[in-house]
Amino acid sequence: MAGNLIKDILSSFFGGNDPEAAKKKTLKNIAKNLSKTKYKFYKASSNEVEPAFAKFFYEIYKTISPAQAMVQSFNPAAFKRMVIDHSLSENQKKALEKLNEQYIADAARKVPLNKLTEEINGVSEAFSKEFDSTRIMATDQLYTKLMQFVNFVNFDYYFTLKKFDNGLKEHNVAQEPRFVPINGSYIVEDLKNFVDVAWAMQLDTEWTEVFKLFKNVKGADPVAMGQWKKVIARLKYIKDNHIIEMLIQLLSENPLYHDDVAMKDLQIVDDFISETKKTVSKAIDEIAAKQTAGKIDGQLTQIFGSADIEHLKYYNEAGSAPFERKSIGSFEYAEPLSYLKKFLIEYVKKDIKELSDILLVRGEWANQQMATPMSDAFHKLIDLSAEIIKLDDSCNESVDLGLKMKTHLPRADRDKESKGIIISTLNIINTQAAKIILDATKILVTYDRNLKMILEDCVKQHPTLIINWKDIDHFAEGQLKQMSIDAYKKIFTFVALMQNFKITPPEEDE
Repeated sequence: MAGNLIKDILSSFFGGNDPEAAKKKTLKNIAKNLSKTKYKFYKASSNEVEPAFAKFFYEIYKTISPAQAMVQSFNPAAFKRMVIDHSLSENQKKALEKLNEQYIADAARKVPLNKLTEEINGVSEAFSKEFDSTRIMATDQLYTKLMQFVNFVNFDYYFTLKKFDNGLKEHNVAQEPRFVPINGSYIVEDLKNFVDVAWAMQLDTEWTEVFKLFKNVKGADPVAMGQWKKVIARLKYIKDNHIIEMLIQLLSENPLYHDDVAMKDLQIVDDFISETKKTVSKAIDEIAAKQTAGKIDGQLTQIFGSADIEHLKYYNEAGSAPFERKSIGSFEYAEPLSYLKKFLIEYVKKDIKELSDILLVRGEWANQQMATPMSDAFHKLIDLSAEIIKLDDSCNESVDLGLKMKTHLPRADRDKESKGIIISTLNIINTQAAKIILDATKILVTYDRNLKMILEDCVKQHPTLIINWKDIDHFAEGQLKQMSIDAYKKIFTFVALMQNFKITPPEEDE
């Protein structure tokens, strides 16, 4: 009992295990330490922030106020470019004149695209190499420091100061403010936000390079360097002596608060190099696409007499759109497959059939086996048109694979299984389409190669492949050679047309 009594007495003096008493004692010590600093910001008896703090804040505000307008005249991207331009060598500045869409577009009118691509890629590579590790580090550090300055300048000092003087006018530093003490709870969050921007700055380094950036672009310093150095000195003293940290601890009654702010290292060089390369690649790709489109239109007109070709019924752009909108996939080969169908039905089944009937049926071959590859090629081409129609019909939303995809499409956004089924089904369809196109191209090449052999043979004094050429030419009203030439050219042009499209060969079955 005697021991407990002594313990109770000691607890009444020292707080014992009472957390609240320990907290109050800690806060009291913090207030005592804060009072020993040269800045008298806090009145412990009333938990108020004194006008002295507002005056300290106001001095910063007066100093950086002109800089706010300058900083706010830039967009975020402009700061990055300002630092990059400052860091470029003369060679890099010249290189950048070529690494833009306009230069590439203008040059493409005078230089073949393959040579232009080679030139631009070389310029791009040389441009990137000059950004060695030392230059990258210096550039990234300068940007980091610039953004620290920008964030500090953009802090809303006026919002906080107006709590001390409700009549304060923004950016009117000519009028002397009349600050009064305020309840500390009103500015706790303001102080924390200020710490986030102020302590993120490098207070132990020079700011000459940052100011030089503004001078180069705007023709003036954002802040008088002498005044800025005074601001930095005051901030450093306050940070080193934990003055605002103690103030926040007292105002929030949280002795555990600490103003540890991590300095973030910002990186812009790698992104800039990457974006420059993307710009170049995009510009070249767009020119290539335009040239290919023009080439395709020309070839279509040459083959069909018009570039306006009817699409397939279901395996087409409209049918592909719902999958593309959800980024699931597409009907990859809708365009070339529609051209192939038209070529097979309107040309192979008519003109090529007529020519084949004359050459392969009426023609008397010296060795019948020599006619077999050409004959097989023709019959395979005829069969392919039916395969295209079958594939196209399978995409009909009312039946088969089309119905399967339509059923799962509404759930594809939230159901991985449904999305996977659609992707798998699209892959099956596209693989079939690719196989048909590649098979058709190979068969057409075979047919054309044999047709070339016939043309080369028919001009000989004594043909050795088809020994009754004169008879069948008479049957064709003397047009057999021209019919063969026309067919050869048209097939050759169509094969060239198919080569404009990047068609992935199906994987071989193991």
